[in-house]
Amino acid sequence: MSKKSVCDFLRRCIEYADSSMKRKEDRGDDSEIIAEWKAYRNYTQYALEEIEKGDLDHWFERKFSKAEMEIDMEELDHITRAKWLTATASPRPLAMVSTRNQDRENIAPMTSISVVSNSPPLIVMSLSQSRDGRQRDTYLNLIETKECELQFLAPTRKAAEDIDLASKPVEGSEWELLESNGPIHPLAVVVMKCRLIEDNPLPEGAVARLLTLRVESMIVPSYLPPEEGLSLLCQHGMDRLTPSPIDWSHTATHHRS
Repeated sequence: MSKKSVCDFLRRCIEYADSSMKRKEDRGDDSEIIAEWKAYRNYTQYALEEIEKGDLDHWFERKFSKAEMEIDMEELDHITRAKWLTATASPRPLAMVSTRNQDRENIAPMTSISVVSNSPPLIVMSLSQSRDGRQRDTYLNLIETKECELQFLAPTRKAAEDIDLASKPVEGSEWELLESNGPIHPLAVVVMKCRLIEDNPLPEGAVARLLTLRVESMIVPSYLPPEEGLSLLCQHGMDRLTPSPIDWSHTATHHRS
């Protein structure tokens, strides 16, 4: 558990203790019970202050592995290769990509996405085929309409469950599994409205297509962008859906043009 999570938990404990003591005082409860709550509240406040000052930072230090062994990627099977790549280039941004055709709205979770240009605002996204060699609905819809939305969801259990559900192969619309009509997910924190501008094959026999999207507009929670970034649902490793890490930080001061 991160330092920030522990501090947030302790603050909530203090708030709960304050409200509990007020309720007990208003009801005229026994003074000894209220005194116990006060002692608990004061101890929790002291623990929070110790953590915030950094006195206990060593409690949150983790052991890290060291790169010592070189492996040849060509010698790995597909699953092992995928596990190493996803474990290393991680956490990965996770977007629900909403598209449509003449018949219905579709949505699918994607992690093979990256911002590659700020001006113009461009994103690349890799779309693979299904195991039977069929192009996915997301790709077919994009080729037909040229438009999609990249929806980045709140880091909640409900959002993770919906991501999991939307991954199931269905005959109709994935929105039906989520009990929603779409096209915007109710837990979306940011939505990028995009237009397809390029569709290219990947080299060396890869079956996926590399799509370049231009972000034409965004639906955001506030006018000013947060300096610390947004807390969003992301993927860590092969299958773990987890909140984006918000803990200690170091602000970079040297930027290459």
